Amino acid sequence: MKHRILSALILSALLIGALSLTTVAVAADGQAAASATEHVRDGVRFETGAEPAFVIRREVPTVWDPKAPGADDRRWRQWRYDVQADRRGGRDIVYRDVVYQPRTASLIGEAGKIEIEFNPEFQALRINRVELFRDGHWQNRLVPNKISLARREQDFEQNMTNGSVSALIVLEDVRLDDIVRFAYTVTGSNPILGGQTSDTALLGWRNPMLESGLRVLYDPGVDFALHRENTEMKPTVRRTADALEVSFRAERSPAVVADEGYPAWYQPYPMATIAPKRRWTDVVAWGMPLYPKYDEAFDEDLERKIAQWRALPDDAAKLTAALRSVQNDVRYFGVEIGDNTHKPNSPGQVWRSRYGDCKDKAWLLSTLLGRLGVEAVPALVSVDRGRAIADFVPSASVFDHVIVRAKIGGETVWVDPTIDQQGGDPRKVDLSDYGMALPVVAGTDALQAIPAPKQANAGVEMYERIVASENNQSAVLDVETVYTGSIADYQRRRTLSQRDEDLSRHYAEYYSKRYGELEILDKPAIENDLERNVLRVRERYRLKAPFRVEDSLRVLNAFADALDGTNELPEYVVRSGPLNYVARGRYRHETSIVLPERWQPAFRPENSTVESPTFRFQRKIELADRNVKLVYDMTVDASEVPAAQVASHLQELRKVREKVSATLRFNIPAASNDAQRQQRLRALLEESVDGEEKP
Repeated sequence: MKHRILSALILSALLIGALSLTTVAVAADGQAAASATEHVRDGVRFETGAEPAFVIRREVPTVWDPKAPGADDRRWRQWRYDVQADRRGGRDIVYRDVVYQPRTASLIGEAGKIEIEFNPEFQALRINRVELFRDGHWQNRLVPNKISLARREQDFEQNMTNGSVSALIVLEDVRLDDIVRFAYTVTGSNPILGGQTSDTALLGWRNPMLESGLRVLYDPGVDFALHRENTEMKPTVRRTADALEVSFRAERSPAVVADEGYPAWYQPYPMATIAPKRRWTDVVAWGMPLYPKYDEAFDEDLERKIAQWRALPDDAAKLTAALRSVQNDVRYFGVEIGDNTHKPNSPGQVWRSRYGDCKDKAWLLSTLLGRLGVEAVPALVSVDRGRAIADFVPSASVFDHVIVRAKIGGETVWVDPTIDQQGGDPRKVDLSDYGMALPVVAGTDALQAIPAPKQANAGVEMYERIVASENNQSAVLDVETVYTGSIADYQRRRTLSQRDEDLSRHYAEYYSKRYGELEILDKPAIENDLERNVLRVRERYRLKAPFRVEDSLRVLNAFADALDGTNELPEYVVRSGPLNYVARGRYRHETSIVLPERWQPAFRPENSTVESPTFRFQRKIELADRNVKLVYDMTVDASEVPAAQVASHLQELRKVREKVSATLRFNIPAASNDAQRQQRLRALLEESVDGEEKP
C-alpha cells in the first residue's frame, strides 16, 4: 500500500467509467457501524465515509510552530504523516492521515494531485477525508464523482502485472500556502501472506515534519517486536482489557538530508516497524507449502534436455546447463494477482508457457536440479534492502525476490534464474548485493549470508592502437575491448540485441566525437565466450585528422574510457552515509601510438599511483623508439565505501580524476617541416597546372 503525489503524466492514464452511488451502513470488521457511501466504477468499488472507530482523531494545527524546523522552509512543510492499524481479532485495517503544504508556486501542481493505491481483489478502500485549509477554516474537497480509478499497472514495463488500482484525486483551486489533508482506510491484505505482515512508518522525511506517528493495536497478550532505523525513539506501550497498543510519535522533525548514491541496504530516514514477534522458522513454515515437491513429467522437449544434462560429467556442469536454460529459454514476466503474488505456478506450466517471474523460475530450476541429483531449494531475498533485513522483524513481507541455493560438493552456490544472457561458472557469480537469504527448506532457522566471491572477476579492458601516417594527418585506430564477469553479462544483453548496422554506427559515433571525422574500416567484430564469460569487441577506423596542430607541435588527447564510472564523483560529496561504488574487479585502458619516423614526444615517461582502501590506481607512460604506450590500470577491491571512509575515498578519487586523461604533444623536426612545406607547395603547383585552360 502506498500513496504519493501524482505527476501530470497520470492524467493520460485515467480510466473513467460509469458511477453509481449507494448509501450503506458498514461495520468494519467488528467495529461500530458508520455511515458510508459506496461508489462503483467499471466493477471496482470504493467508499467514502468516516474513519474507523479505533482511530485516535487529532486536530491538525493551523499555525506552524515558529520554533519548529521548517518555519522558513521554501519548498514543503509536512504537517502530519500518521499511520494507525488494528490487528485485533483477525482484523486487517490500516488508516493513514497525510497533511502537507506547498511553500513555493512551482509545487502547487504537485500539491493538488493525490494517488491512493489498493488491490480490489483483497482490499477495500474508504476515503475518509480530502480537505484544504485556507483563510482560517477547513474546506471539504471530497467530491466522489470526480475521483477516478486507474488500472495503471505501474510495473508492466518491468514485466510485471499485479492487478492494483489507483484512486486518483485532482484538487481544484489549490493556492500557495494552502494546507492539504487527505485520509483513507484500507481493509484487508493479501491472504496468501497468512498474516505475515508488519506495520512501518517513516518518522522523518526530506521535508520538515511537524508530527508523525505509528500506532498498532493487537489482541491482549500478543508478544510484539520492533525494528528501528536511524532513531533511538522508544515506543509507548499501553495494555487494556481489549487491546495491546504500541505506538511511536515524533514531533518537530527537521528535514533529513539524503545524500543519494547509497548501497541498497541503507536508507537515511528515521523509521519504525512494529510486528508480532516471530522467528525465521515461522517464515520458512509459511513458505514451504508454496514450493512442494513436483513429481510430474515435463513435456518431451524438456525431458529430452534433462536426459542430456544427466550425462554431463559433474554437478557443476549440470547446474550450469539447467540454469542457463531457465534463464534464457523462459522469459521473465509475472502475473502477480491473488495468490500468485507469492505462490508460484507449477514448474510444468512455467515451462509450457515459457514465461514466469522470480518465484516461478526458482521453483522450476530447483525442480530440474533435483531431477539431476543436485540439492537445490528456493531462497527468499530482498533486492530493495539487501543485508539490512538481518535486523528486521521476521516476516514474509520482508522479501521481494526469490533465487536458488544449490549445494555442489559441499559448497553452497547462490544463483539467480532471472538473469538472462549470463555466462561463466555459476560458482563465481557475485550475488552479494542481495546480502542475506532465507532458504525455504525444513531446518532453516536463520538468514544465511551471501558472500562475495574471493576473486572478483568483473572488469573492462580496452586496448587502443593508433598508427599515425607519414603525412602527419590521418591515422589508423584499432580498438579491442574485453568485458568480463557481471559487466560482460550486462554488455552482452546490451550489445547482442542490436542490429549490426546500429551497433557499428553507435561505436563509430563515439570515436567521431573524440577524434573527429573518421572512416569505418571494419565493422565491430564480436566474440562471445559464454563459458569463460568474456565478451570481446574489435573495431577498426581511419581517423582523418586526430592530431591537433599547435605551432610546430602535434597534439593528441587520450582518455581512459575503460575507467568510466570508476572515477565519477557522487551527486553529493559531503556525506554522512555509506557510498555505493562500482563492481569489484579490474579496469584497464591501454593506448599505444606508433609515430612517424621523425616525430619526437615532447613529454617524459611517467609512473604514478593512487591508493585507497577501496581501489588501487596506476598510470604509466612508456617511450620506446617510435612507440608511446599510455596505461591506466585500476583494481577495485570493494563495491561500497563505509561512511567513515567516504571522505578519504573521495579525496583519493579526485586525484584519479586528474590522471584519467592526458594531452600528448609531439615535436616535428624542422627538416620534416621543410619537407612537408615542399610537398604541399608541389601539390599546389600541380593543382594550378591542372586547372589551366588547354589551348
